[in-house]
This record gives sequence, C-alpha cells and structure tokens, in this order.
Amino acid sequence: MGEIFVEDKDKADALLSLGFKYTKRDIGGKEVFVFIQTEELMQELNSKFGHGSFFIDKTLKF
Repeated sequence: MGEIFVEDKDKADALLSLGFKYTKRDIGGKEVFVFIQTEELMQELNSKFGHGSFFIDKTLKF
C-alpha cells in the first residue's frame, strides 16, 4: 500500500466523484492530489488513465 499522486485536478475530481478521497499536497511548488493506493483505485487508474498521468509512491506517509 502506498500513495497515488495525480497532478491534473480534473482527473482527481473524476476519481473523487467515483468515491475515492484525496488530500492536497504541495510538492515543489505544485499542488498535487494524493490518494491512498487501493486495489480498486489501481483498477480504475489502469483502465481509464495513462501510466504517465499518475505516480505511485510505495511509502504511505501520515
């Protein structure tokens, strides 16, 4: 389990409308949307988003 980073607000909001929750984080002066990695989220990302539109960090930060 890790974190999924999405830079595109429209994509993050599309995932939000499907029931996935995110938090906002500032990384290098950019606002990114951070989701907790789950199997359901990964299935959604892999079926509807290109691999370059999100990044995975294998470390979950609290």
